Amino acid sequence: MNNFSYRRVGALLLALLGTAAQAHDAWIEPATGGFTVVFGHEGKLEAALPSKVLKAQAVDGAGRALPLKLDGLQVAVDGKPSLLLLHYDNGFWSRTPEGSRSGPKNEVPGASSASHALKYGKTVQVWDAQASRVQGLPVEIVPQSAQAPVAGTQLPVQVLWDGQPLAGATLSWHEAGQDRDTKADAQGRALLPVAKGRQMFSVSARRPIAGDARADTLSVSSALVFEAR
Repeated sequence: MNNFSYRRVGALLLALLGTAAQAHDAWIEPATGGFTVVFGHEGKLEAALPSKVLKAQAVDGAGRALPLKLDGLQVAVDGKPSLLLLHYDNGFWSRTPEGSRSGPKNEVPGASSASHALKYGKTVQVWDAQASRVQGLPVEIVPQSAQAPVAGTQLPVQVLWDGQPLAGATLSWHEAGQDRDTKADAQGRALLPVAKGRQMFSVSARRPIAGDARADTLSVSSALVFEAR
């Protein structure tokens, strides 16, 4: 893991089923000789599992897909990527009287409810036209400026789910040990303060699932990672 200072910005959408806890995120990070998949949240990284990586993608400055090789958690890209995209399935998690357990509701004894956790990540390597274009992640934070973020300014963003604005999402960030927040408008738009260095934004959202014995809720998070001057 690189020795970057992280500033995590999280966006939490409250669902009818209740509030979401601090989300775990998954994204692709620069590493020696290429890139690697990482998993966790502010101040606590956990072990990512190769079996949970569904897909990794690399996009160049013209929006073209670059060839890549995924070897476990290691990602090797043929060419210079502007963006790296990740699809990660963190599986089913059931709620029991003893706490949360891994596994679908219909297989975990005593489970009262369960969620299916999907993670998406977008890492900006080069801030060009691709940074402000929708990349098609199911849940995505889309910067609204084609210019690279500069410390001391604000980054306009829009949160989308299936390409549609996530209205009224609460966006929050972790700063100097404190959680701060602001609310997006009806179009899912908000302004976020930018600090110098490596930063990570994330959005978490939940929707009910009907007719699935394995889970009652789809729990999705999506991360945006970039470097600010």
